[in-house]
Amino acid sequence: MRSICIIAIVMMCVNISGSAQNHTEQERGVLESDSTWLKEIIHFPIGFAPEIAYEGYEDLRFAKNWRDKNHEDFWCYMFVWHVKNSQELSAEDLEQQMKFYYDGLMRAVNKQKDFEVPETIVHFIKNEGDTANTDFIGKLQVHDSFNTEAMITLNVRVKTYYCEDSKTSDIVFKISPQNFNHNIWETYKDIKLREDRCKI
Repeated sequence: MRSICIIAIVMMCVNISGSAQNHTEQERGVLESDSTWLKEIIHFPIGFAPEIAYEGYEDLRFAKNWRDKNHEDFWCYMFVWHVKNSQELSAEDLEQQMKFYYDGLMRAVNKQKDFEVPETIVHFIKNEGDTANTDFIGKLQVHDSFNTEAMITLNVRVKTYYCEDSKTSDIVFKISPQNFNHNIWETYKDIKLREDRCKI
């Protein structure tokens, strides 16, 4: 009887340790960047966009001056949805998810009393060019509740990486109001997906 109790305690400790380790890995995220990029981890379901039915987390990296409307880094950021997902995304899927995401986000952040935040307008197309780095390109018309409290147009690049062993997907979003030929897009090369992301 005593040996059974000991085994049960050991197993419980292993489970607690495993959960703590998994939580630590999630907080570390799947992106690697230097300290000039601000970091945030948000777990699904996302509070401001519960309609996006994923299991996993969002790993975000913000340019240092992303809230400075006079800087070229304005609204320059990148995020990855590290999620359990085996279905191939379509442009329509992305449009719906981005509308849920930004409508919810901008309403949650809005500070103007009795103000109805305008709906987000989203358009994505399948990329026919550099498919090694981009699966979809898109354009968002979003109410900037964070900074200007006005509508802003954001350009988006999306690339999905699938891990067969873990049955997880990393959906990478790169976002900026700058045109795609602007050198700001080169700065995203400083942020890398972890090589061991398929083991997380």
